[in-house]
Amino acid sequence: MMFYGIHKVTLLDFPEKVAATLFTGGCNLTCPFCHNPELVNLDKNFRPISFKEILQFLNKRKKVLQGVCITGGEPLLHKELPEVIQEIQTLGFSVKLDTNGTLPENLKKCKPDYIAMDIKTSFDKYSRLGYKGQLSELTSRLKESIEWIIKSGINHEFRTTVVPALVEKEDITKITAELSGAKLYVLAQFRAENTLDKNYESIVPYPKTILFEMKKIIEERNIPCMIRADY
Repeated sequence: MMFYGIHKVTLLDFPEKVAATLFTGGCNLTCPFCHNPELVNLDKNFRPISFKEILQFLNKRKKVLQGVCITGGEPLLHKELPEVIQEIQTLGFSVKLDTNGTLPENLKKCKPDYIAMDIKTSFDKYSRLGYKGQLSELTSRLKESIEWIIKSGINHEFRTTVVPALVEKEDITKITAELSGAKLYVLAQFRAENTLDKNYESIVPYPKTILFEMKKIIEERNIPCMIRADY
């Protein structure tokens, strides 16, 4: 399995862990607000990093790092991922997996210590995200991933980047209806920079008052919620 980037240390990507973040290449969505467009399109300037190189790095950092976050792109596109997760865990690291939840059959093969599933918007708006299959099929896949994560016993969060027009309060209401029993729902502030669709760089993020109104909608359904934003 090849990787296309590494952050050697982060205090933000893995809750309560000092971690490294590994980036996989390729994605089955083309979200216009994506902040990693070079990973979606696999920029030719990226030098692939072999898993052997990753293991060499991790072996040297055992005394510094507690966890490894695997993100993308969409990591579950890579069939070797379950074995990669297991091998990293055998070195003594906790593993966090970031996913868009569109591949539940692959997700169920993985045993990470923490899962963060992005729910981009309400399911009926996923046609705006470049998904090439039937929307009804995608909705079933997303619901299957959500249900499995909640019932898996694995520590987890669901999160939505709150992009104006794409994510409105009624979308949060619809999403929250699918998250009964979730441990945490995170609202992430949209950053209008380095987006896949450059038109999104002119969008003004929501004021914090709107995010707190959305948070209230979520908490009224007894789902823990936090906001990640630079306020």
